[in-house]
Amino acid sequence: MKTAALLALSLVLPACTGLRAQTFSLQTQREPVTSLDGLWRFHTGDNPAWADPNFDDSAWPLLRSDQSWTAQGYPDYTGMAWYRFSVELPSDPEQLSLALPHIITNYEVYADGALIGTYGKMPSGPAYAGGGRFRGYYSIPLASTHRDKVTIAIRVWQWPGWTMYNPGGPAEGGALIGSTALIQQQQALWRAVLQWGLAGTGMLIAFQTLAGLCALFLFAMRRSEREYLWFSLIMLFAIGSESGTLFMSLHPLPTMVATKVVESLGESCVGLAEIAFYRTLLKGKRTPLYLAAVIGLSLTLVLNFVQPFFSNPHIAGFRMARDSMMLPLYVWMLSLLFTRARQNFLDARLLIAPVVMQKAALVFQQGADLLANLGLQHTLGYHALLFEHPVPVELLAAANGLFLLAMLAILIHRFTRTRSQEERFASEVLAARNVQQFLIPVHLPQTPGLAIESEYRPAREVGGDFFQVLPNTTDGSALIVVGDVAGKGMEAGMLATLIVGAIRTAASFTTDPGKIIALLNERMLGRGLATCLALRIEKDGAAALANAGHLPPYLNGQELPIEGALPLGAVPGIDFPVLNFKFAQGDSLMLMTDGVAEAQDAEGHLFGFDRIAELLEQGMAAAALASAAQTFGQEDDITVLTVARLTALA
Repeated sequence: MKTAALLALSLVLPACTGLRAQTFSLQTQREPVTSLDGLWRFHTGDNPAWADPNFDDSAWPLLRSDQSWTAQGYPDYTGMAWYRFSVELPSDPEQLSLALPHIITNYEVYADGALIGTYGKMPSGPAYAGGGRFRGYYSIPLASTHRDKVTIAIRVWQWPGWTMYNPGGPAEGGALIGSTALIQQQQALWRAVLQWGLAGTGMLIAFQTLAGLCALFLFAMRRSEREYLWFSLIMLFAIGSESGTLFMSLHPLPTMVATKVVESLGESCVGLAEIAFYRTLLKGKRTPLYLAAVIGLSLTLVLNFVQPFFSNPHIAGFRMARDSMMLPLYVWMLSLLFTRARQNFLDARLLIAPVVMQKAALVFQQGADLLANLGLQHTLGYHALLFEHPVPVELLAAANGLFLLAMLAILIHRFTRTRSQEERFASEVLAARNVQQFLIPVHLPQTPGLAIESEYRPAREVGGDFFQVLPNTTDGSALIVVGDVAGKGMEAGMLATLIVGAIRTAASFTTDPGKIIALLNERMLGRGLATCLALRIEKDGAAALANAGHLPPYLNGQELPIEGALPLGAVPGIDFPVLNFKFAQGDSLMLMTDGVAEAQDAEGHLFGFDRIAELLEQGMAAAALASAAQTFGQEDDITVLTVARLTALA
């Protein structure tokens, strides 16, 4: 029996090469639409004569129309190839149309030698490939057909770069010919099915757009936190990549354009934006792993650009090299996250789960693609599906969607957290500014025989300058203390508050400038440094001035010759110099902090003591001097205090 079967098979096989292409009929039972699935004649190469209905194609081999030529003995063939078949027409045919299954690359369709349609652009060189998943739909002009039969010829182009992972020719059934109205309905159904199948990608793009707009809004609200800007750029590039992939699913594109835009500008730019985002958010440093991630992304960008210039055998190697060069990015990102999480960075701890999930899905998808390219797996194909109903959703798209939702929640939580911290800090600043009135009194007390004016210009919300005017109603003297805490901002302001409290406490049992400075020095030990002047003016004009490293005051425009000294808090138990002088009627004394002399313009020039002396000689008042220094270029708190002894009335 086995011998008889082999003999019969040996007789049948030679006869098959002489078969003509299958003829499909619209005459039998007058069906309005007929399936074209079956055997089509096939030939590699290119010849315009093969579109002629009179061309004898009986020597061409037969291939099934619902399987690619890649699966039927031509696995490595690239370039042009032709299919031919015939259709018997009814005696009174109505308007006919042809529907072809999806062919991954470009092609032309001929009816009885006349070109009736193209899909994509046939190449003038090796630069073009196809794209899009639509089934072709073409109207057949009755004038171009023979009376009872029409010969269909299909000229297909297969780009060399796609041979390994995209089959040549039609790879599925579904070819139809018949009534134009019914074919149009079928085409509309196919298009709806295709668009529904891409709904998962569309939803991902919508999520990415929402996340990008939210991040951009958060950045507009907080310009100093650039992590929101970088995340919005991640979304922008991801939208471009996904939109490019979606567009390629619906339209044929030149391969080089598709590869450069979708792969290079999409994947590589997303990676670069991710580096900037995670480094800014988690305060990453330029470690060797960080540099490896940057170099890997740069090489990936180059590989994506040069890939279109190489043919099929290099594709798997290119993909393996490209995916390998992305690994340093993933390793750097995850190592930074885990390091910061161990250091109790709240944002890092919140990000670990969504980032690990997304990168694991990405590595899995890249592995599936590589194995499919190498022909080692067919179950997953090139897109691992998580589920198919109600809409097909790929594993990577689902992971990206969950990542986006988690990231959006984390960024909003971060925004509200930092906003709450800012509001709390603002309330603390407001409280400190309320305390500031004790440091720089708005309303000076009455000092009989003296006219005192003050001007204060803080460099920040809370300054470190302070002064106090404390008149003694018992003996008619007045104690004036002016000082400047080292540093700026809240810390300096709080230390100045401590000093003012100490001044008021000391003044309750002594008004001697030397003793007050000594007491303040003891209070400042271990807390910081501050310069200070303590001045007591008696009712008769006798004055005593103690100095702790402060600028000498100016008496009638001339600097008082007081001895220099260390600031408060520098050394315990030291004696501070005291200058005794006569403050006569009509005299004017100006005290100031170093913010006046240290004002600095854009070129780095200081306001300086010479300029101060010159302006004082011109009789400039406290407010005018403070304004001049501030306009020149304020760097520190500015305080100016003038004390004038009034002339006695006759």
